[in-house]
Amino acid sequence: MICEFISRSESKRLIMLFAGWAMDGNIFDGLSHDGYDMLAVWDYNDECLEADLSGYDEICILAWSYGVYFAGRFIEKNKSLPFTAKVAVNGTMCPIDSTYGITPEIFNATIAALSPNSLLKFYRRMCGGAERYCQIAQKLQNRPFESVKSELENIRNTYVADGMPEADWDYAFVSRNDLIYPPQAQLAFWRNKTEIIEIESHHYPDFKSIVSRAFILKGGVAEAFSRSADTYEENAQAQYVVAQTLADKIAGCGRLRGTVWEIGPGSGFLSRRIAEDSGISELTLIDVSPISDNLPGEHVIADAETMIINQASESVDAIVSSSAVQWFNSLKTFFCQAHRVLAPGGLLAVAVYGNRTFNELEGLVSPSRVFTTTALKRYVEPLFDILDIEETAINQKFNSPMEVLRHFRLTGVAPAATSMESVAVAKQVVRNNVTTLTYNPIFLLLTKKKL
Repeated sequence: MICEFISRSESKRLIMLFAGWAMDGNIFDGLSHDGYDMLAVWDYNDECLEADLSGYDEICILAWSYGVYFAGRFIEKNKSLPFTAKVAVNGTMCPIDSTYGITPEIFNATIAALSPNSLLKFYRRMCGGAERYCQIAQKLQNRPFESVKSELENIRNTYVADGMPEADWDYAFVSRNDLIYPPQAQLAFWRNKTEIIEIESHHYPDFKSIVSRAFILKGGVAEAFSRSADTYEENAQAQYVVAQTLADKIAGCGRLRGTVWEIGPGSGFLSRRIAEDSGISELTLIDVSPISDNLPGEHVIADAETMIINQASESVDAIVSSSAVQWFNSLKTFFCQAHRVLAPGGLLAVAVYGNRTFNELEGLVSPSRVFTTTALKRYVEPLFDILDIEETAINQKFNSPMEVLRHFRLTGVAPAATSMESVAVAKQVVRNNVTTLTYNPIFLLLTKKKL
């Protein structure tokens, strides 16, 4: 495999971009995401990756087309790396398969008939036609033909020899108009394995849009909440209700004890309640933003999603969090790590937001940033016993659309990741006369299973 940084700074976060067959790093040209380095990977004639990844605290994966298969193999072979979100785009881990991939008949016929002319037809079909192809033609056909042909042969040989890798994915983006990798095969493979997000696109998608939806701008989140620190408490009524409800549930289960982590304490809605529990021997508050001196416990300024990866196993008795872990890149990975670091029978109590949150802004709020009770159960049931799981709705009313926008500003709860998206949200709020916001909290009280 060949790799090249297409965006690099002093970041401790990395997005690895696995290209499809017959591509090189140019296919991701111009792609960036604030707070992340970006490393393009291509050419699957071999699987030797000469890149030093040891300096990263978090590594996210975005893999496209046949790159999904080789990314899966990379994940399987490098389980010690600090992976969080893993996102598949228009591909599966069964690249040559009658049900879950491209059929063996079509694959073998493609190899047999492969020529520079048929490769050109592939590029056009990948783009959905000549118009889109002409727009990106300069990003294609940059590799020797023989390298492209041998790469396709190696994909077949590797899959025949080794089969499907063991890798867990967070999201699968599936283009409804994919003319290369059949959408029905993708949907069949990913169903009941991960969250599927269908998009209106051909095989070659808008990578910028997918990156924006799939990976959190953590620096922006920290900045937004820091900016609203002085106004958050008096304006975050829904978050207060969520925190108090979670606190009541924690108190009712009677399992809060020993060493306790709270992730994302914010203004301390939950912190003050749990600090009253006599069973706690040590309380640690972890937040990406500065923590008020008035709050109890030890204060740690850190990204809890990456901090937990380096925490010793069975070293914490309870982890609690209200209205915070939805800002993680991978809840699935977080639940796995929480299970590892919790002591036997340890408590995990979180409130996260479901897919009805901000339904008044449908189309502008990413579906990959909110969750369903069904999906959360699928994440946690193999790892935890469920004491309680409850989904509710809170309708917060405002006098005008401008007050809705003011609420976003004063709480830092921005429903969009970029300034451009924020402008779009503001315009829709005003245009649609939005005066109510729906918060859809899901509460989970879990205890660690013995596996």
